[in-house]
Amino acid sequence: MDLARLRNSVIALAAGAIGTLGFAPFELWWCALISLAGWMWCTQRTPGFSIGFWYGLGLFSTGVSWVSVSMIDHGGASLVLATLMTGIFAAGLAIFPGLASLGFAMWRRRWPTPAREVILLTALWVTLEAFRSWFLTGFPWLLMGYVALDSPFEGYLSWVGTYGVSALLTLTAGFLCVSALTRRLSWLVVPAFIISCGLFLNTRFGPDTEGAAVNVALWQPVIEQSKKWKPEHRASWIALHLNEGLPQEASLIVWPETALPMTEDTARDALGPLDDDLRARNATLVSGVLGQHRGRYTNRLMTLGTGAGTYDKTRLVPFGEYVPLESVLRGLIAFFDLPMSAIVPGVVQDTLIHGSLKMAPLICYEIAYAGIARQQSRNANAILTVSNDTWFGHSIGPNQHQEIAQIRARELAKPVIRATNDGLTTLINARGDITHQLPRFERGVLMGTVTPSETVTPYSRAGEAPVILLLVILLTLSRRNEATMPTL
Repeated sequence: MDLARLRNSVIALAAGAIGTLGFAPFELWWCALISLAGWMWCTQRTPGFSIGFWYGLGLFSTGVSWVSVSMIDHGGASLVLATLMTGIFAAGLAIFPGLASLGFAMWRRRWPTPAREVILLTALWVTLEAFRSWFLTGFPWLLMGYVALDSPFEGYLSWVGTYGVSALLTLTAGFLCVSALTRRLSWLVVPAFIISCGLFLNTRFGPDTEGAAVNVALWQPVIEQSKKWKPEHRASWIALHLNEGLPQEASLIVWPETALPMTEDTARDALGPLDDDLRARNATLVSGVLGQHRGRYTNRLMTLGTGAGTYDKTRLVPFGEYVPLESVLRGLIAFFDLPMSAIVPGVVQDTLIHGSLKMAPLICYEIAYAGIARQQSRNANAILTVSNDTWFGHSIGPNQHQEIAQIRARELAKPVIRATNDGLTTLINARGDITHQLPRFERGVLMGTVTPSETVTPYSRAGEAPVILLLVILLTLSRRNEATMPTL
């Protein structure tokens, strides 16, 4: 490797690491611009897969380092093994930025000027982000559009969604870079236009939340994961939920993902007359339990009281809820035998209803999938998501997870009700702002109100279609005709 390539590889690695600072809990959105500009600069000077790979390694080794916590604390893996497995995971994700840089190396001849190269790089970046979110069930984490909250790009979320914001961020970073390198201020017109439109759209965003507010209580039980699934503790967990997790003031009570570590039938028997008690005071309880489907377990939400609906999770977490290549890996190390790693996708997909509140249910990881959230919320005026981020301890993973929930609220203009086992339990309004929140690792009930939103955003209607159309138009208009190009 020559010195120039080595230098650019180090810069790309550092640029990727800087990108993590754009996401929660750091929320330095401008770091995403610096990060993307660094990737573009390195790719333009040293085209090829390796530059994008080093960038991705910097981004994902820092941004998803939290996956090692579950391996060490709950999977029995040593620090060395957990570090190795996390590194392999980050390297696998780094392939996608690598492919984006490789695509640039292959096609840059059609887009030969700096400005045109920015358009090509933008299209490649967004395409590979979308592909990463789909391939092998997908991993839609650390998408650059997630940094939009409290930034000049926030106004675009309800129009073009996360991938659209990723495209606009990349274009902005690219043209800022072009302006600096060519010393031509005229190129700043593009970033100025994008930022100005974003600020304007943000002022025009006003969700329709004129319905009656609903009193909501979210129960954060803070149960140790190592004890949760042991049968000898079951009676004490049920007593804890009944004694502390049923405030009388709320008409809607939400318990987190698998709050009751048992099947729905067992849970209903164990809760006794609770269903009748809730009906008597016109209240609803939504709780996570285990469902059953063809002799296997599903990750389920059930309702008790006056509410209605049942929901089974469909998008499962690899290794957390199912084990790929199960016949080979099951039993190899304790990490592959976690209690929740034998789940199957369910088939029951009801909207959960409590009075005027029609809630689109999303369990844990599903909130990260924009398409699933759009589909579930079509007939809903709120989003309900439950999670159990206990697996990730004091890491930054739960902060990133909550940030994604805020993004979904803003994209779809729907309030989000988010109940978790040990944090972050939050109520998020239809603008994506947190209105109520419980501290992490603190047992308690979060009380607040939720106002249904009937707003249907442009993104809710069109999804990613406008972004695809825009990128196709930009690529077509900026591509140099082959007939006009010199023969090499």
